[in-house]
Amino acid sequence: MSEMNRGIVAVCETDGNEKLKNVSFEIISEGKRLADITGEKVTAVVMAEKKPELSDIYACGADEIVFVRKVSSLLYDIESESWLASKVIEKIKPSVVLFGATDYGRILAPKVAAICRCGITADCTSFEINENKKLVQIRPALGGNILAHIISPHTMPQMASVRPSVLKKMKTEKEVTGHFVEVSFDIPENRKKVKELKRESFEANDDDKIENGRIIVAAGSGVTSRETLQLMNNFAKLIGGVSGCSRKLVESGWMPHSKQVGQSGKTVSPDIYIAIGISGASQHLAGMKTSGKIIAVNNDADADIFSVADIGFVMDGNLWLKEMMKFLENRQNNG
Repeated sequence: MSEMNRGIVAVCETDGNEKLKNVSFEIISEGKRLADITGEKVTAVVMAEKKPELSDIYACGADEIVFVRKVSSLLYDIESESWLASKVIEKIKPSVVLFGATDYGRILAPKVAAICRCGITADCTSFEINENKKLVQIRPALGGNILAHIISPHTMPQMASVRPSVLKKMKTEKEVTGHFVEVSFDIPENRKKVKELKRESFEANDDDKIENGRIIVAAGSGVTSRETLQLMNNFAKLIGGVSGCSRKLVESGWMPHSKQVGQSGKTVSPDIYIAIGISGASQHLAGMKTSGKIIAVNNDADADIFSVADIGFVMDGNLWLKEMMKFLENRQNNG
C-alpha cells in the first residue's frame, strides 16, 4: 500500500454473544485521539453474524462503521477472518490499523499483517504521532525495563495491537452518528479450513473476568498455602471484587492463566488493586500500574511493589486477610 493511505481503522472484536468487547471501544477511542492530530477519519470494522449496536461505536469516536457479515458461525475461524479483514483494509487503504491484543487478536493481527505485507507492533501501551506524521508505537521491552518507540517507515498501513485496559474508553454523551456500510466478500475455498464438531464454553462469567473487575485482589509468591488463597478469594467476593495473581501462582497450578496479571498475562486498570504477597517485578507492574489505587501487603519492607503503592502494609498477607475478614464480618453483623 502506498503513502497515499489515509484514515485510521479499528478492527473490532466480539464475544460469544456477538457483543463488542471493551477493548474494541478502547481502540476506537484511541483512533479518534490520533485522528484529531492527523486530521483523518476513524473507521470501525466489525466482523460478525449480526449487525452491532451502532450508537456506542459512534459515541467512542468512529466516523464510519464497516460491517462485514460473517456467513460462518464458527467462533474460531482465523483463516477466513484474517482474509476478510485484509480485504476490507485493502479497500479502505488506511494509514493506521489497530487491533486488540486479546488471545484472539494476537493471532488475527499478525496474519492480517502478513497478508497485507506490512509490519506490526504487538502489545502496545500507548501511541504518539511524530513530526513526519508517522505512528510511534510504544511498548514495554527487555522485561519491561524500557519502553521501545517503534515506527514503520517503509510499509503501509502501520499496524499495531493494543493491550486491553491500558487505553481509556472515551465516550461522548452527545448523540452522534456517522456513515454505515455493509460489505460482503466470497471467501475462497482454500481459506475455509476450520470445521466445527462441537461447541462447549469454558469462558468465565463477565463478572469473574479480571479485565472487567473494578476491584482486584491479587496473590503473589508470598501466598504460600491454598488456605490463604481461599481466604483471599473469599475476601475478594466479600468486597465485590475478583481474584487475580502473578505468574508464580499460574506456574504452580494454583490459578488459571486467565487470572494472571502482568506482561505475559492480562493488563488491568481497576479502581482498586490489592496486591497480597506480590514482590512487584517489572513484568507484573506493567500489567497493573495504571490502577486507580494500589494497596500492597508484603512482609518485605523493601519489596518493589511499595514503589507504586498508595497504601502499604508491611506484614504477613495471611494475617492481613484474617484481620480484614474479621473487620468486615463484624461490620456486617453490627449493621
